[in-house]
Amino acid sequence: MQTVSDITAFITGGASGIGLGMARAFAAEGAKLALADLDETGLDEVKRELDAITEVITIPLDVRDREAMAGAADRAEAELGPVRLLCNNAGVGSGIGGMNLETMSYEHWDHTLSVNLGGVVNGVQTFVPRMVERGGPAHVVNTSSGSGLAVTGGAQFMYCASKYAVTGLSEAIVKLLKLHGIGLTLVSPGFVDTRIAETTRRLDPAEAAAEPMDPAYKEKLERFEKLFEPLGQDPDEVGRMVLDAIHNDQLYCQPDRLMAEPIRSRSEALLGAMPAETERDRKMAEAIEKARR
Repeated sequence: MQTVSDITAFITGGASGIGLGMARAFAAEGAKLALADLDETGLDEVKRELDAITEVITIPLDVRDREAMAGAADRAEAELGPVRLLCNNAGVGSGIGGMNLETMSYEHWDHTLSVNLGGVVNGVQTFVPRMVERGGPAHVVNTSSGSGLAVTGGAQFMYCASKYAVTGLSEAIVKLLKLHGIGLTLVSPGFVDTRIAETTRRLDPAEAAAEPMDPAYKEKLERFEKLFEPLGQDPDEVGRMVLDAIHNDQLYCQPDRLMAEPIRSRSEALLGAMPAETERDRKMAEAIEKARR
């Protein structure tokens, strides 16, 4: 998609963070915006900011709600025209209670997976059939994470599970989308100042019922979160990088190099665990390649 000028973009999590960064970048190029978020106050502020640049509508939305997602799509297309740029961006962290084995609960699993993975699934299922019916050009942006490409610790195991799934989903459907003139970009941010931890604690109902975390561990976690203030990447910069990836029909958008070494180490470990090649392996590869032609 060489330009987003005069097309309609639908962005979940559009009131802050990377969602807002994308909204600003798209608006600067002339896109019309449908911004969806649970944060109605944030949506009001963004609308006041971007109204002077382009057409903007805001939609309070819980991305887990499939009926509400369909209603949001209907409204966006009725007011702004066909959605040709879909950004499945809304996300949460695992929350304090969902970051260790002692305090994890089904509630934390359900919240993390239903927002981070379910929200993407709901966006794809709601909008992509409409895009396919119309034909391209169109584009889908799925926000995953560096934690959806490699694991650097273990405390964010729920978050990693959800983001690995978004990565796999995106890589699996990109070629299918291309058959219909639809591009896809997978955004895997590293250290971006999105305030996701703060948002998660505020919006996750399971947090209120979580057992208190070990004070030493909690203090360590809080020190880590404070690193975002001096080192966190500007979400507006990430938004501009996403726009560039859309222009170039680029599958992967890596905003920084934070995960370069973990990705390399993981790839080397996976390849190193494979057995020596056999005649069966060669025949299998040839047969699969032939079947794909």
